[in-house]
Amino acid sequence: MARRLVINRLFGGDRVLWIIFAFLSIFSLLVVYSSTASLAYAKYGGNTFHDLIFQLGCVGVGFLIVVFFHLIDIEDYNRFAKITFIISLIFMALIYVPGIGQKINGAYRWIKIPFTGLTFQPSDLLKISVVVLLAQQLASRQKTIKTMKLLPSFWLKDWKDNREYNMKILKENTFPILGPVILACGSILAFNFSTSALLFFTCLLMLIIGRVNFREIFRMLFLGLIVLILAVLLMKTVGVGRVSTWEKRLGIVKVDENERQQQLNNARSEYSQVAQARIAIASGGIVGKGPGNSTQRTHLPLPYSDFAYAFITEEYGLFGATAVLIIYLWIFFRSILISRRCETAFPSLLVLGLGLTIIIQAMTNMAVAVGLFPVTGQPLPIISKGGTSIMFMCMALGIIIGISRQIEEKQKNSKNVESHT
Repeated sequence: MARRLVINRLFGGDRVLWIIFAFLSIFSLLVVYSSTASLAYAKYGGNTFHDLIFQLGCVGVGFLIVVFFHLIDIEDYNRFAKITFIISLIFMALIYVPGIGQKINGAYRWIKIPFTGLTFQPSDLLKISVVVLLAQQLASRQKTIKTMKLLPSFWLKDWKDNREYNMKILKENTFPILGPVILACGSILAFNFSTSALLFFTCLLMLIIGRVNFREIFRMLFLGLIVLILAVLLMKTVGVGRVSTWEKRLGIVKVDENERQQQLNNARSEYSQVAQARIAIASGGIVGKGPGNSTQRTHLPLPYSDFAYAFITEEYGLFGATAVLIIYLWIFFRSILISRRCETAFPSLLVLGLGLTIIIQAMTNMAVAVGLFPVTGQPLPIISKGGTSIMFMCMALGIIIGISRQIEEKQKNSKNVESHT
């Protein structure tokens, strides 16, 4: 009896999400080993298990993270939302500190963890913290949110006539709700446009789900577009960030045929990456070549990370690719069900926000693999090889499962009270 109570406590909550997490974790080991074995053999002197062992360690730590965060009370997230966001911003600032920030592939995205030789991508923590804080701010305003002004007036005359009213909107609504989103997206933008854009899109959907007036959302989008254009122009003028890379990815700057051919011949170029991904997908067919039988893994760039979905399609075919898609959609569907069972706004918005974070990143990775989106460098959640991404996706999943656990416990307690009365 005592053992059963301990097991129910450690693995409480949504059982379907626990099963999905277990499947994705095991599947990630298959994908990583199959995609890295030949590379690891050449790089590590015949040791084909090097990357598999690393992934096994990441999955093991990820499991502990899910267990840990699913045991945390929902009110603790509410209580520490602001301080966690501030800490996340400090970590983002550290990537620009010499000796701490790591520039890889022309972008500052990582910080070095002292004495370990490991790196940490603070934008992953920032994504989670801004979702928590935005859920808190929207939840606290649910009684007035439909009529609430998100932004003050854009007209100078209105400011002259109603300065105090507009300042009140800024202090009570604009800064607390949009301030964290602007700071988060802005701090990520310079060297990681895709992550910044996906985070903004997630926050936008949270505003819609949080019942913010659509007129206010359109005003925010109009102002945000102007600010983005000015920011990009400024970065291009002073030579900061990766504006030229974004222009080529989005097709704003045309690449002549000679340069295109040179990039196709360069295995590390984006044109070559997209071409190899399409070959991998096309060669997979309906049922795939089977685990370990990929012929594109030595040509496909990052088959264990950015192009994991293309690699999965090659080895497991259309059936495997569809199954992976359904599993991620299933995570979001379970998040919706859990959200609807929440009694208050904060956990409901938090579950949906974290569910959106997972599904949007997964869909982006898939869209890049099949050529629908420009190359973004977004890993496939939990499946792709890596440390930081897996850790924080596990954190998001652990919070969702934890909220479902607390809902179940409250329902059991209420039934027990009713039975005794």
